[in-house]
Amino acid sequence: MKKITLIFCLCLFSFSANAGLKEIGQGEVGTDIQNQIKNQYEKKIKKKKNEDKKFILYFYSDGGKINVWDSAFADEITDKLHQKIFKKCTKQIRKNKISKTAECSLYIVDNEVVWNFSTSTIDKELSDKIALYSKPFIQSEDNKPGRFFEDQPDITDDYQIHFNYLLATDSKDSEWDINGKMEGILLELNEIMERSTSKHKLSNGVGKKFKFDYRKDGKLDITFIRVPKESKDFNRYPNNNIIPYLWLQGLNNPKKVYYNFADIPGHEGQGEAGPGVGSSFVGVTERSRRIIPLTLHELYHTQGQGFECVPGVRRGHYINEDKPTHLGAGLNAGPAYMHEEKGCPQTADSVYLTPTSKNSYDPYKVACLKEQGNFNHPKILKAIKNFNKNLAEGNGELEGIGPVCKWTMASRDRATFLTKSGAVANFLSLK
Repeated sequence: MKKITLIFCLCLFSFSANAGLKEIGQGEVGTDIQNQIKNQYEKKIKKKKNEDKKFILYFYSDGGKINVWDSAFADEITDKLHQKIFKKCTKQIRKNKISKTAECSLYIVDNEVVWNFSTSTIDKELSDKIALYSKPFIQSEDNKPGRFFEDQPDITDDYQIHFNYLLATDSKDSEWDINGKMEGILLELNEIMERSTSKHKLSNGVGKKFKFDYRKDGKLDITFIRVPKESKDFNRYPNNNIIPYLWLQGLNNPKKVYYNFADIPGHEGQGEAGPGVGSSFVGVTERSRRIIPLTLHELYHTQGQGFECVPGVRRGHYINEDKPTHLGAGLNAGPAYMHEEKGCPQTADSVYLTPTSKNSYDPYKVACLKEQGNFNHPKILKAIKNFNKNLAEGNGELEGIGPVCKWTMASRDRATFLTKSGAVANFLSLK
């Protein structure tokens, strides 16, 4: 019996440089997708009817979340079989309205992987898009005194939360990054954080703040980002477009959380976050009294909260409405901040809070690198077991132990990071 061998790479997806009947595909393929194809092959080859048969597979990736393939076993790999599998695979592209012109490429033939996993690309259109989205997009009216279009030099190598004032091409520039509005809201938020955490029954009167990113002049480091997209062209969940754009801009330091005050018309008053990235969707009429609890709530999600093992938390949120907490919609530090459940993370121990706990945890390592460490609460262990089972079986949406790592959410196993080509596809995605 011939064995399938896969070449594993460290990156996520890329466009096929070659596409067509009998043409070998080229580009990065995520290890999660490689493993999925390999597992399907090994499962099918064990069936008696497939013993000593030859295997062929055609594959397509849009460079982001969408991957399709079709395959078959046969006594001989004929031209007719090539044509059949190529057409079936390409038909999936048309059926799912992925592309009107793209075609599948040859990935496996005669039980051997022939795909070229080279990270280079000869796709000029893709190369141009990577170059375009990797530098700040600046409209003439955006150039204003005191404004920064890139993350400024750090004054510490400690963990930090970096803030962006983010607009669509048709957003009104209310100058929150340079008129003191955004800095004032965030500094007030941190004062509320310190006061409320000091009042927690388990805090011994010690309050904590988030570690914000400051410039050398003592001001909050806020980057102005104009996204080259009109508000109507954003995904239903704008972070799905914002995150890959930040990645392309180089705002992807694993020791930082990137948090946006995003003024995208149509999404005012909403928020969404997870380890790595978060956003509060503000509007010109949005009042700071509303923004502060919203942003506090989302900042908790950037720390990995809410973990299902936290008392009172269901589906990532605190459900006790009698006393609204940070993880709800209030200004009280609740169980998600500190609790007495062994083996369960508490926000007070995050590396992004100061004073830093002796037994601190890094939400990036827990959520993105899947390094759970001493977090062995039964609910966490059960969630990990179910996650691995569903992943192996190819079942539906994967639920982890808390909010999804924003840098890996595009991959099947939520453990493979974006590449530039994958980021371009996800940034352009409307779904």
